[in-house]
Amino acid sequence: MSESSISPELIAIYLDDAREHLEALDHCLLALEREGFDHQTANGVLGPLHTLKGNSGMLGFSRIKEYVHKLEDVFARIIDGRLSFESGIFDVLFAGASALRDAVEMACQKGAEQRDLADQMAGLDELLSTATLAASRSPIPKGADDGAQVVSVSTQQPRKGSAAHYLVAPSNILRVDFTQLDHLLNLVGELVIYRTKLQQVGHRLAGHFEKRESAEELLAAVDQVTDVSAQLQGTVMQLRMLPIRHVFERFPRMVRDMARQQGKDIELIIEGEGTRVDKAIIDEIGEPLVHMIRNSVDHGIEPPDARARQGKTPTGTILLAAAQESNHIVVTIMDDGRGVDANAVRRKAVECGLIKADQSLSDREALQLLFTHGFSTAERITDVSGRGVGLDVVLKAIERLNGLIEVESVPGVGSKFIIQLPLTLAIITTLLVDVADRTYAIPLSSVVETIRFGSDDVHHIQGRDALRMRDRIVPLVRLADVFGLSRNEKEGRMFAVILGRGDKQIGLIVDRLNGQQEVVIKGLDQIVTSGATAVAGATIMGDGSVVLIVDVPALFENRRLALVSDRSGKLPAA
Repeated sequence: MSESSISPELIAIYLDDAREHLEALDHCLLALEREGFDHQTANGVLGPLHTLKGNSGMLGFSRIKEYVHKLEDVFARIIDGRLSFESGIFDVLFAGASALRDAVEMACQKGAEQRDLADQMAGLDELLSTATLAASRSPIPKGADDGAQVVSVSTQQPRKGSAAHYLVAPSNILRVDFTQLDHLLNLVGELVIYRTKLQQVGHRLAGHFEKRESAEELLAAVDQVTDVSAQLQGTVMQLRMLPIRHVFERFPRMVRDMARQQGKDIELIIEGEGTRVDKAIIDEIGEPLVHMIRNSVDHGIEPPDARARQGKTPTGTILLAAAQESNHIVVTIMDDGRGVDANAVRRKAVECGLIKADQSLSDREALQLLFTHGFSTAERITDVSGRGVGLDVVLKAIERLNGLIEVESVPGVGSKFIIQLPLTLAIITTLLVDVADRTYAIPLSSVVETIRFGSDDVHHIQGRDALRMRDRIVPLVRLADVFGLSRNEKEGRMFAVILGRGDKQIGLIVDRLNGQQEVVIKGLDQIVTSGATAVAGATIMGDGSVVLIVDVPALFENRRLALVSDRSGKLPAA
């Protein structure tokens, strides 16, 4: 097949498959380097390599095919003992694996091979030329071609006349383009909208029926439609869910390479990689996690000699874990490195003019300043990371996903970053509120509680209104002011929706609470959904009206330090 005739669909399938085989190669090399030679581990990578070689040849990627074939030869020599198993071999193999990954990605992007693998081929040729006998290795069966995979064949013969020998076992896996799932989700979203409308109309009509049996029959049919549509919605959402392993599996290789560059010994422990989350989040969470892990490697884990002086093991540990909690996923990045000194953060914040010298902040509040743009306690900024440099990028990325991040740290012991994210971004539960005769939806995941208060409960502190709730000062924001609407506040009791982001809270004043409702998020133009507008998207209600979804992170943006100040302030004497 000529490269010019390769269809985009075939390239997409090849690339998806190749990434899995390349991950298998990385995991194999990491295991062999860390745990020593294991015949089963080394032999297990031959299958993925053989498939990658065949697929590459089918698409006409000859240079990739030749390199993978040579790589098969190297692994065959390792397995049969003719190539000595020394540490120097890993530098060649890891560098070659990186080059191979680049070559595959570039070939799929352009539809033709772009990267020259001649240098990497020369490295493999040099390994093969130095192949030596090692008596401790188990030889491969005689007669097997170099580089060929050894396949065990069952001796049980099918019954005479049976076609079972020629049949392929049925597969439960079906590849579906994600855009088709998006379209299906949009249809389900429309169904959710009309389901709500059907419920409203059904209950209204039932009250006009003369016969009670007819009303009950109508309501039963409505309940059945509601139940089936809810099951359909849940099934579609599950189809969009992928194990977070698809993100986590890239990090062992990254940590290994970075640790070697810095002369550190680091073990990465991964837990909960089977936790499932929406693909939309899978696609976005990778970059923030890269920042966090690079940060732990560079400024968290100390060099072996420094760890030994502190009584620690020479090998540092980074934990990357995921777990589902209710309708959220919690990702934890924890290291046993030097930690962050909250006092140093306070001093640096005063120097930068972020806080006042006499301002009182708890350690937890001080550590949150690490996510301020440009803030860093590091005296030396490396090309890998700087403590605080890039963490503001992490915060913005997490907030775009309607998530939050917190940090805990003990100097000399280590640091722990906790990221909380929704399981899906497509359909969310919201609290509907009315302001100036308009309805808005607030993501329920950000709602701490709702309260009713009077004008006498409002305190005026440092130029803004606030409520005192359980020994805590909560600044108030009027949703009417956020959207430039006329205030419709009446004398007497008012409603406030208490919103939380980490340990920060604000109270959003609204005219009326209309209860909870599950809605489908509809994307809007980026100009409309910018942080300045406090609009995260829109949804369509059962009556066809359009309701804007409030962007909760935008309400906290540019107010972070002010909120910290408010919490530490005191109410004026009565």
